[in-house]
Amino acid sequence: MAKSVLIVDDEKLLVRTLSNALKEVGYRISVAGSVEQAEKHLAQETAFDLILVDNRLPKGSGIDLIRRLRERTVRSKVILMTAYETPEVKAEARRLKVDRYLKKPFDLTVLLEEIGSLIGPGGNASGSNPRPIQPEGR
Repeated sequence: MAKSVLIVDDEKLLVRTLSNALKEVGYRISVAGSVEQAEKHLAQETAFDLILVDNRLPKGSGIDLIRRLRERTVRSKVILMTAYETPEVKAEARRLKVDRYLKKPFDLTVLLEEIGSLIGPGGNASGSNPRPIQPEGR
């Protein structure tokens, strides 16, 4: 069965690029554009293998979402992405035991490797090597 990933980001182009790349290598994808939407997904399905979350989101932050996940002992692996790195965000991510921390922009290949090392392969039934993914709109 395919591993499941929840992408929480409000940048539509990035979400589409990440979704396409992760689907291509066999992951099952859900998407949320805000903390509120992510909470709705998590209320319906708490068994995501990975949550890929941006820190700056409408009406909240990725750190806020991760804090609530930790309080509820959600066992999903977590990757925090941010374009606005500060010592405070890094320290809080470390305190919350975020599994990986990526500064935007990041290389898509690096992200795919990080995801694979955290949760394993997506379940690509063909077993073939996927072709490289180029971000859309370039």
